[in-house]
Amino acid sequence: MALTAGLGGSLVPPTALAELPPAVYAERQRRAAVVVDLEVQRISLIGTEVHIRAKVLGVQRRPRGSSLEVGQRIDLFYSHPEQHPTGWVGPGPIPMLDRGQQIRAWLNPLSDRAGGFTPAAGSQSFGGMGSP
Repeated sequence: MALTAGLGGSLVPPTALAELPPAVYAERQRRAAVVVDLEVQRISLIGTEVHIRAKVLGVQRRPRGSSLEVGQRIDLFYSHPEQHPTGWVGPGPIPMLDRGQQIRAWLNPLSDRAGGFTPAAGSQSFGGMGSP
């Protein structure tokens, strides 16, 4: 590992910061099984585990045979780290949402939780309503 001179002439390892390229997130959005417009109704946080209850305002994409419809309430589950370590290399965290917030969400269904979904595109799983 190369070292660089820091303040006061001491040698410190270089800081490595990186994010996934935008094309990776676009591909994950394209592959998401479900694209819906939601209103966040309830947020629970236990440690780093997030559980969101949301009302479906619009359905843009759903799997064939899915009963997902406007007015339905769905549950989202994901992890949200308290803080990445210094020098973190990797994707950004999935954002925390606010109660009452209206968003477009790219999701995948959870096989182990009926009616449960998880963000499909990492930090780019939520956008403004009307996003492509």
